[in-house]
Amino acid sequence: MMVFTLFTIWALGLLVLFTDPKRTSIRWACATAFVGGGGFLSAVIDETLIPLWADTINAGTEQTLLFLSNLSSFICQAGLPYSFLMFAVHSAELLTRRTKLITQFAALCLPALMLVITPIYPVLAFNYWIMVAWVIPFFLIACTLLIIQYRNEKDPLVKKNSFFTNLLIIVPLFFVFIFIYIMRIQNDYEAWRYNMLVVAIQFILIVAISLKYGFLGVRLRVEKRRLDSTLRALTSGAQIINHTIKNEVGKISLYADRIESYAEETNQPNLREDALVLLQSSQHMLDMMNRIQNQLRDVELRESPCAPGEIIKQVIHNLKPYLEKHQVLVECELDESLHLYGDPVQLREIVTNLCMNAIEAMKSGGKLTLQLFLSNRHLVIAVADTGTGISKENLPHVLDPFFSTKRTGQNFGLGLSYCYNVMQKHQGMLKIYSEPGKGTSVFLFFPKKRVITGSAQTEGRN
Repeated sequence: MMVFTLFTIWALGLLVLFTDPKRTSIRWACATAFVGGGGFLSAVIDETLIPLWADTINAGTEQTLLFLSNLSSFICQAGLPYSFLMFAVHSAELLTRRTKLITQFAALCLPALMLVITPIYPVLAFNYWIMVAWVIPFFLIACTLLIIQYRNEKDPLVKKNSFFTNLLIIVPLFFVFIFIYIMRIQNDYEAWRYNMLVVAIQFILIVAISLKYGFLGVRLRVEKRRLDSTLRALTSGAQIINHTIKNEVGKISLYADRIESYAEETNQPNLREDALVLLQSSQHMLDMMNRIQNQLRDVELRESPCAPGEIIKQVIHNLKPYLEKHQVLVECELDESLHLYGDPVQLREIVTNLCMNAIEAMKSGGKLTLQLFLSNRHLVIAVADTGTGISKENLPHVLDPFFSTKRTGQNFGLGLSYCYNVMQKHQGMLKIYSEPGKGTSVFLFFPKKRVITGSAQTEGRN
């Protein structure tokens, strides 16, 4: 059981590192898991390895294992509060890089002090009153920074991830700190064994949240593959069906035209009207298939530097008659200094599509809010309305091709699928949040690597 718990903690640490190894905060999160696993490594050595090899190892090897056990326990107890604090410090955007570095080296003084005053071998002997004096402040400061970072985050994807990160790190560490430090002040040196239960619950929650809410991007990848394969299949199928229908409708049109000519020559007005109905229906079928094929076609980007703020303002200007007709108030919060490398025509089509959906959801008036801002990881365009919203049952399906809650003959349920397709071509994401009766918010997330810096903007204008 102890061995399983050790490998579970280290596996979680590697999983976290895998999500974004270049970020300093992620590396400190991984370090927190590995340092925390040091306590279980110590237990594995004491309770598994030494008893297992008792009859085969000599005294020198046993002393070495005991020293490694005590050292692992020391690293866990003195290093865990420090690594957790560093994870919080490097996650906090409100702190400058200089402040983070100063804090990193200043906070290291306390674990270093414990190394100086704590005997490690032959017996590890912490002064837990001194430990608690700095461990608890470290924990409280780290929790405060993580909660502030969560509250200040504007990017909904990052905010959601921050919530689950706080839930899955702060709560378990709260109990871990109690069992390691507080209980030992009470002379209970066996309470740390409850940490195995804490780790087990944490592991189960991480797996459950990853699958249900997309923690660490797992669910997002599953949904992306499903939608991508659906769009590819529909695009291929639409081309085949379109070709077949065009051939058959061509025959219908030819014979309807001959019937119309015959009816006119023989003075049969009723027959001529029937022929005209056939001609109109065949033309309507062709128009419908062309519209479907156009919306399902593989998007080809024509990329260039563009100003998303200008694109949004142009869309609002073009939709002014619709906004006035439906009595929709527009509120814009745009960082017009932001520039993006992308396809301006496709971006304009996406924003137009989302705004039209929002207007149609506010038949009795409301407010349309458009935002453009830069988060830590994305350039974000947000379109929010105060309309009817989307039910919980329909929300998971709104990106599916041909799914629509609009009961009109002019809607094929392909608008959001097209938007999703364009965002995928931009290596971005589209996320929808909605609540019935309160409205819908759609977020377009463009990767930060597509954001054009000031110097590049100048070159692009020249």
